[in-house]
Amino acid sequence: MTKAKIIQFPLEKTRLNNGNVNDMFPKEVADSFRQYNELGMKWRKEHRTKTFYDGYPLKPPGAPKIEGLTWFTDEQKFFGVWVYNLSGNEIIINEEIEFGWSPFVRKSVGPPIEPVHIQSADFRNHLVWYVDEEGYGQYGVIGSDNEIWLPHPKPTQRSE
Repeated sequence: MTKAKIIQFPLEKTRLNNGNVNDMFPKEVADSFRQYNELGMKWRKEHRTKTFYDGYPLKPPGAPKIEGLTWFTDEQKFFGVWVYNLSGNEIIINEEIEFGWSPFVRKSVGPPIEPVHIQSADFRNHLVWYVDEEGYGQYGVIGSDNEIWLPHPKPTQRSE
């Protein structure tokens, strides 16, 4: 079985974290993030409104799938999403761009942007901004087994 490539997050760079993806991550990671954002602009123009439902974003898309979810609305950016907050901090957006171990992970208890590439209004009830104990958030999906799938799990320290 092929081993996964683990890129350890450069903690020493957190003090220099100014939102510049190129300074924080390898080129292929930064390029992937830029491509995601470019595709996201197209999604916002062509498909976003197809994912709305009556009352969105002020009203959640349904009952929470798991215990501990809070419906968060950003009225300025006109989006809403479930938040699963393990940090214990108030759900507010960190206006500073502070990346975590991936450009898709931010040091923010509130989601700073709406996720892109949502395919339907129904999917919005499975979408979650997951915030770990340290206040790093990322978008995930609540699966049919009620577990949260995270596309960018935090790298673990390996003992040698």
